[in-house]
Amino acid sequence: TTMAAHPPVAAGGALRIPSQQGAMLSKVAPLQVSYDGLRGSVSSATPPSRKSAQALWDRVVELCKEQRFLEAYKQVIAEPEETCLLKLMQHTGPIVEHLDAESNSRLIRRLIHILSSPSKDAAAASIDHIFDWLRQALKAGIHFTASQVEDLVSALQRVASPH
Repeated sequence: TTMAAHPPVAAGGALRIPSQQGAMLSKVAPLQVSYDGLRGSVSSATPPSRKSAQALWDRVVELCKEQRFLEAYKQVIAEPEETCLLKLMQHTGPIVEHLDAESNSRLIRRLIHILSSPSKDAAAASIDHIFDWLRQALKAGIHFTASQVEDLVSALQRVASPH
């Protein structure tokens, strides 16, 4: 790839995805068709410390009831375990406009990590929610760094591969 193929980077290393790349990413939606048998809701898998995971989820649900979505997302984004984040995404739907730039960036990075995971279970079970968030981020004009765009394209190719 040549440098001209990459979108221009704005100040601070962030960029807006140009319409042709945004269109390329938005065409990922048809990939969902191949995941019909894999879709489902996020299960509440029992983590090693179920008590602390349940306590975190209870705090997050309380924050959502109080419309404190930014705080809720900051808490689950900071946790290494993915289940609570995916459950929260399912619980609230795509609400990128309620998050600040840093939280959106960290969330996008986490979604890329989930999609890149060797085990496709989490990504497959939550593929609709992940794509909804990514679509909403594109529509809202959320800044993606050049490395996020590259990593996202790579992760989406990996998810789309039959193996």
